[in-house]
Amino acid sequence: MDADLSQGIALFGDFFDAIGLSVAIIDQDGRYAYYNQECSQLDEYTAEQALGAYLLELYPELDESSSTLLQALRQGRSYRNHYQRYRNPRGKAVHQVHTTLPLKRADGRIVGAVELSRDLTVVSPLHQALVDLQQGVAEEADGGLMGIITDDAVMKQLIHQARRLARADVQVLIHGETGTGKELFARLLHQEGPRAERPFVVLNCAALPEPLFESTLFGTVRGAFTGAEDRRGVLESAHGGTLFLDEINSLPLSIQGKLLRALQEGTFSRVGSGAEVRVDVRVVVASNESPQRMLDERKIRPDLLYRLNVGCLAVPPLRERLRDIPLLAQAFLRKHGKVTGHRVQRISHAVMERMLRYHWPGNVRMLENVLLRSLILCEGGDELDFLLLEEEGETAQRRAEERRPPAVPPPDGEGTLEQRMARYERRLLVDCLEGCANLTEAARRLGLPRATLQYKLKKHGIQLARTVLG
Repeated sequence: MDADLSQGIALFGDFFDAIGLSVAIIDQDGRYAYYNQECSQLDEYTAEQALGAYLLELYPELDESSSTLLQALRQGRSYRNHYQRYRNPRGKAVHQVHTTLPLKRADGRIVGAVELSRDLTVVSPLHQALVDLQQGVAEEADGGLMGIITDDAVMKQLIHQARRLARADVQVLIHGETGTGKELFARLLHQEGPRAERPFVVLNCAALPEPLFESTLFGTVRGAFTGAEDRRGVLESAHGGTLFLDEINSLPLSIQGKLLRALQEGTFSRVGSGAEVRVDVRVVVASNESPQRMLDERKIRPDLLYRLNVGCLAVPPLRERLRDIPLLAQAFLRKHGKVTGHRVQRISHAVMERMLRYHWPGNVRMLENVLLRSLILCEGGDELDFLLLEEEGETAQRRAEERRPPAVPPPDGEGTLEQRMARYERRLLVDCLEGCANLTEAARRLGLPRATLQYKLKKHGIQLARTVLG
């Protein structure tokens, strides 16, 4: 093994062990020189089995061209946030996003390659289900148009405007705070328009890792990357109908350009294919930020925004439509009545007054969750006579912890070695934190990863004011 590579592994080995990612390093011969515990869990090889072994001997389904580590070593190629699917030696499907880089000496000669990867094995089945099961069924609601329950003049005007946009079959941008009901308006646009009998497909852009966006939107062909299969994306699944892209401000700019072309030309290509697929789809998007803010913060391409913003619906927050709170509360009471066996039939006047005074930062979604939680904890009677707001739940938990008698540690000179070391470590942490502006600085002074410092603070019961959590 190259001396510089060996020295680098010795220098950074502890760091690689602490970052919580799979890290593998091969030398100039393609043999494993470093293989951490996360790699062992992912591929089910022990470090003893891997170290010194040639990469292709461990992964016979790979070859020189499909192994990113060998490509980095032989060709000097770099891969950043690269999605890969393969089967480990036991046949288990592994989904990962990795960054792979050649390791070079000062003179430019490549002496090895390193790969840092993040396991997506849990995320990927959700992604598969998302693509396969896009045609969701709108949730039934008691009363109200498409679940939109309102007696507010602004909301009624917004519904009227949405109906007119629906019949025009144009692209629409819906913006408003989280929990205001933007998806309900998207469903209204679909059901009131000429595509009502065709698919309504939903994609939450904030729910996907960046490397999966392109394959989720446009689909893949077999061989596009290791493990790729012929699969439609959500754009193709929505052909003839409506594609609703929620939280469009989370869509990477690189993908926005490809989406813009698909909207302009009506064609796109699956990942790994040069063949064009023609699609006829109406795109409705939503954002929890205003169009101007998205532009100012460069979260959306101006040309894509202008293409999508043919119609614009601004959904007001719940605190600006107080007349809707009693209607929504009664609707949620009926919807979730089964949690009390439909025993609770009404909401007390005092609770309703509290609802009207509260600012509802989470809007309609928060109102529903708070009412459901309160119903679950309502022990008797046919009237809901209390309301458990989120900060009150946190306060109650905090008070319970304060009432709990503290564990009394032995005096400093007594106790086991472990107890004495724990007391000493706690004092060191407190002394360091008192002289630091934030956790990052404290971690640097202590020579610890920030995550390790946070773990130790939790372990020793050290609580910080929010202003210190930098």
